[in-house]
Amino acid sequence: MKPAPVVEEDLHAFVDGALDAARRKEVQDHLDRDPDAATAVTRLIAQRQLLRSAFSPIVDEPVPERLQLKTLLAQRREPPTWQWRLAAAVLIALGVGSVGGWQVRDRWEPSSGIAALAGEARSSYLAYAADAPEDLDRERLLRLVSDKLQRPVEIPDLSAAGYRFAGGRLVATVHGPAGMFFYDRTDGTRMAVMLRPMAVEKEAPMMAQTTGAVGGYSWAMRGLGYSVVGTESPTTLHPVADEVRRQARESASI
Repeated sequence: MKPAPVVEEDLHAFVDGALDAARRKEVQDHLDRDPDAATAVTRLIAQRQLLRSAFSPIVDEPVPERLQLKTLLAQRREPPTWQWRLAAAVLIALGVGSVGGWQVRDRWEPSSGIAALAGEARSSYLAYAADAPEDLDRERLLRLVSDKLQRPVEIPDLSAAGYRFAGGRLVATVHGPAGMFFYDRTDGTRMAVMLRPMAVEKEAPMMAQTTGAVGGYSWAMRGLGYSVVGTESPTTLHPVADEVRRQARESASI
């Protein structure tokens, strides 16, 4: 009996190891005969390895409760009042003319640069601040973060500001891996410093951001984005951000 034609889904399943032995042999025979298909599989394998490398520190972590199936299903059963509010907002925007409509469109488009960095720092803080940081010594953590960010980084010393370094971890963002370092005060308050490479706005002044109970300051310098984030007041976090920026400038000038 003639084997079924090999399609793109078979190539993905081949790379993922999801084919049974018989079908895997058929796909392998096809790759041996078709150089273009073999090249496509090579690219898929490279992409898979790149993704695993980027997210290996978090791939084995438990799924947060807010993203578990039971939570998502419960949210779907709730009356979708937000949809009506969204529809009303669209109608209002359209009613005020093309300028207003484009302003709303701009607000809904994915953010980039410092705005994206600030949002990612806030999301990562909310996801990980309550957890114990990864059990890595300082040097191993620095090597890990520097390797993933493909540049040397330093862990800021904030002891003079009353913060003790509590550990850190790699976090995944829409714009690639980032390093997040956590600091504790004697009263148990925790803040964080997040670093990641910047594809746009490689040089940007410090910007304040506050959403709900979480706020802080973000900026970019020499292609690296910095975000100081926590639940403390802006007046408390501002001098901390200034100190992080000062140390980063000193490190860059060495």
